[in-house]
Amino acid sequence: MTTLQSINPYTWEINAEFETLSDAEITEKINVAQKAYLEWKDTSWEYRKSMFHKLADVMEEKLEDYAKIQTLEMWMLYTESVAGLKGTVALCRWFADNAETYLWAQDFELNGTSWEYHYDPLGVIFWVGPWNFPFNQVLRAAIPNILAWNTQVYKHASNVPMCAMQIELFFHDAWFPAGIYTNLFMSSRQSEHVIQNPHIRGVNLTGSEWAGSAVWALAGKYLKPSVLELGGNDGLVLLDFTNPDELIPKIAAARLWAWGQKCNSSKRFIVLEKDYDLFVEKMGAYIANQKIGDPMLAETNTPPLARKDLVEEVDAQVRETISQWARCIAWWKVQWDQGQFFEATLLADITPEMTSYKDEIFWPVATVIKSKSIEESIKIANDSDFGLSASVWWDDIEECIKVARQLDWGMVFINSWVWSKPHIPFWWIRKSWYGKENGPEWLRAFTNKKVVIH
Repeated sequence: MTTLQSINPYTWEINAEFETLSDAEITEKINVAQKAYLEWKDTSWEYRKSMFHKLADVMEEKLEDYAKIQTLEMWMLYTESVAGLKGTVALCRWFADNAETYLWAQDFELNGTSWEYHYDPLGVIFWVGPWNFPFNQVLRAAIPNILAWNTQVYKHASNVPMCAMQIELFFHDAWFPAGIYTNLFMSSRQSEHVIQNPHIRGVNLTGSEWAGSAVWALAGKYLKPSVLELGGNDGLVLLDFTNPDELIPKIAAARLWAWGQKCNSSKRFIVLEKDYDLFVEKMGAYIANQKIGDPMLAETNTPPLARKDLVEEVDAQVRETISQWARCIAWWKVQWDQGQFFEATLLADITPEMTSYKDEIFWPVATVIKSKSIEESIKIANDSDFGLSASVWWDDIEECIKVARQLDWGMVFINSWVWSKPHIPFWWIRKSWYGKENGPEWLRAFTNKKVVIH
């Protein structure tokens, strides 16, 4: 067994420590989840709906306290943590109120043949979670799929064990039966032990390419269905820049919200030649004017990164891009005096062979690419191994829509930074990988669409 440590990224103090489980202990927890599934799959809609409304009430009752746990453990600005948990409460209630509509049996008749679709649960689902939204990402997966009669065992990221434990307590305090949601303190090397278990009927992961590739290979090896969401290198296509003072704060938020540590934040800013110099000047000045400090304070907008190794990784990516002759406008600076900070950075004159053009930089680094025409902007935006989301900006909505229809991405937003809502499908292609979250499809992701013909 090993020890998981929760370390405050601002003070470097150890918040708490937890021992990982042995293989035998993990197996026993999976057995409990299987037993719970056999009873849960026969519960009524009314019962499940009431349980998830109770879960939302539990989260809402001490929401500010739970938001503080998230901030103390992994960097998130307290104001953003509060907002994120409020969104999670709303997500819980939306799925509770709408699950029956999307999972109810459907009747059809054609050419004298009648049939029905039934959405049957699969069983115990294994989830592997990321550290960047330790409450929302987990519950966005758990809530709809437990509503679909499955039960869940969850391996959270190793640096957020307090959040992991708190999520299990949410279910406990809402009086869910034991085994409906189970937290597993475990190491990555134990993933095969979990996935090969015959009670595990599906695998879901949100995380890095490396982690996704490893888990996908195991899911394939043991013939388990899977959904993977692995991030992106999203393009923001700016078609006009006639009102910079109004646009810059909105466009900068597309990169800096959650301090850039979002899979669907805009990372490559594609700007027409006529606006390029002014955009670089204005965006660079805005990005440089961010305040480092305690993430619990409202005036802070530059929180520390979640782990020391993340600072080292983004520093290496930025240095490599600059060595390839990118121009650094808002000069990056690593600060270690208190906390592990990486200041917001703007890299200009980016070309296809450079690191930040090709690779996802998951942190507050915006890269600017010059385009000669709208057609070239579309080509640049589509020139990526990833395919999560993109956005198009201009007052001419019809032109934005025309461009959006030519962008080969899972989601395209018009005049908005990218966000997610429970009722809107969250889709992706290419190396952002496969499957769908949110919306009706997410409720059905780990179900068997059974056909009954009569």
